[in-house]
Amino acid sequence: MKWNPAEIECLAPILDRLRAGLAPLDGKHILVLCSASGEVPLWLAQSTAHAHILGLELSQDGLAAARRSAIEKGLDRQVEFYPAQRNHIPFPDNTFDGLVSEFILFPTPMPTEIGQPEMARVLKPGSPMLITDVIVTRQLPAGARLALQAIGLDYLCEATPADFCAWMEGAGLADVAVEDLTPLVQPVWRRRQLEDPTPGQQEGYSLLLDNPETRLSESIFYIYVRGKKPL
Repeated sequence: MKWNPAEIECLAPILDRLRAGLAPLDGKHILVLCSASGEVPLWLAQSTAHAHILGLELSQDGLAAARRSAIEKGLDRQVEFYPAQRNHIPFPDNTFDGLVSEFILFPTPMPTEIGQPEMARVLKPGSPMLITDVIVTRQLPAGARLALQAIGLDYLCEATPADFCAWMEGAGLADVAVEDLTPLVQPVWRRRQLEDPTPGQQEGYSLLLDNPETRLSESIFYIYVRGKKPL
C-alpha cells in the first residue's frame, strides 16, 4: 500500500497523534517496529535533534531504503535501522522510552508476528506504546480480499477494537484507549476512487466504500491504539 504525497498530507493528523503520544521527544530513545522504508523514524527525528530513534524492519529492501534516506537527510547519527526478527525484539528489558507500530500511512510489506507482551517488555516503566492498524472485524470472502488487494489494501489485521484493548491490557499496559480513525481515512479513499481510471478497480472500491457488508466503518476500520507501561 502506497499513499501519494497529497494523500499523506491529508492523513498527517495520524502522525500528529503519534507525536503527541510520545511528547516530549527530547532525550528519549524510541523504537519504531516494522519501520518500512524509514518514513516514521525519520519524521520523528526531524521533530527534534535530541532524541534517538531506532527502526526494526524485516524487509531487506525496506531496510536498505531507510538507511539510504537517513544518510541523504543527514540523520544517520540520530536514526538507526536494524533487521527485525519475526517473533522477538532483540533488545533487553526496559530499553525504550516509547514504542510505535505504524501500519496506516507507511505499512511494511513484511509485518512481524511480535505481540504486545514482547513490545511491553522492552519499554521502560511509564513509557507509551502507540499502534495504528487496519482491521477487518469479520471474515471476508477470498474474492473480496483479492478485489481489495487490487486497489492497494493488501494488509488487514483480523481483529476488533476490543481485541486490541484485551491484548494491551493483557500485556500489563494501563490507560488503554482505541480511537477510530476511519472517518479521517475514508475521504481519501473516496477521492482515490474518483480519480482512479484503472479498468476493473471499481469492484474493490465498491466493497470498501459502498457495500454494507464490507465497507469502511462496518467491517473495515483504521484505528489508533495507545497504552502506557505502568511505573
